[in-house]
Amino acid sequence: MKQTLILSTAAALVALAAIAKETPPTISATAALKDGSTVKGEFLTRKISGTAFFKKDLALDPAIVKSIAFTGTNGAAKVELTNGDRFAMTIANDAFTLRSLLGELKVPRASFRTISLSPRSASAKGGSTDGLIFHCTFDDAKSITSPATGPAGKFMTGNFQEGKVGNALMTVPYTRHAAFELPKGFLKDAGCVEFWAKILKQSPSVGAGGDPRLLVLSSADTHEFLCYIDIVSNDGGGNSGFSLNTWFGGKSSINGMSYLRYSDLFPLGNWRDWHHYALVWDKAGIAGLPGSPKAALLVDGKLVTSAGRGFEATNWVRTPSNIPHVIGITCDPAMDPERNTKSPFLIDEMKIWDYSKMEFDLQ
Repeated sequence: MKQTLILSTAAALVALAAIAKETPPTISATAALKDGSTVKGEFLTRKISGTAFFKKDLALDPAIVKSIAFTGTNGAAKVELTNGDRFAMTIANDAFTLRSLLGELKVPRASFRTISLSPRSASAKGGSTDGLIFHCTFDDAKSITSPATGPAGKFMTGNFQEGKVGNALMTVPYTRHAAFELPKGFLKDAGCVEFWAKILKQSPSVGAGGDPRLLVLSSADTHEFLCYIDIVSNDGGGNSGFSLNTWFGGKSSINGMSYLRYSDLFPLGNWRDWHHYALVWDKAGIAGLPGSPKAALLVDGKLVTSAGRGFEATNWVRTPSNIPHVIGITCDPAMDPERNTKSPFLIDEMKIWDYSKMEFDLQ
């Protein structure tokens, strides 16, 4: 068993040489301190040094570290790597530096109880070779006006709470919190918008209209309503459940439901938890899906099957690349108020890809 661990860990450590040659990724950190405090932000310490039973001069790049749990004095800790390896280690760093909403903090090692780390894309703003063309972390107002990747947004109002990674934007009904204008050609004929969301509604019953409406895309020129992702008991057209409208038509997971509960859509009973949503489209048809549909909705990595209306809309001939768009969080004020969300939710880690991405990190 130890031999397997040593080999697996050694393989992970070999990858450090390749990582070191690239631009260091941004590492998000959530630190639990011994006094009960929690600190979230960017992990600025670039090397975690110490000793382990298999290597006396161990130096870990934070990009391959998932978590550190301190177990005693003098730096004793249990470490988990992103590949699943777990081992005991004595950490030599006297302190770790984090950049939080309070500024840059140098926190003594002895103050930590646990540290959880998560690397973000190291792509330069404005584009990336791996297909990521937009990434907003929603950690704070600055993350909206200067996102990690892609066009700058406008922040109007709103609060930030604990999110899936770092902080998240808390939305409320009929309020314009933020907007991102995407120029013509930014959205391609194939692409993907993914994000994490958490329902904040107290009632277990799903109402009519967007309850909540998680995503709104409109025309930047005419403010015409072009795309949405809803959770809804009935959208006025007999579509319920997870309801989606796209450039290529629409779909819903349930047909004609009037008294829907969130537990009907989240069978594990975890509707109040964080869930991952992905809108995927491809003008030529999404390879690997039955019937090669032009658009699809995935919730927690699982395809939402269609009921009611289908995707092939014969009267819809435009594609995303034809016009500039606006992502409205949660609305475009020039649109009908009915296009807005009817209940609050948290949104975090929104990304846009320039291909029909179907594999996601759901951790």
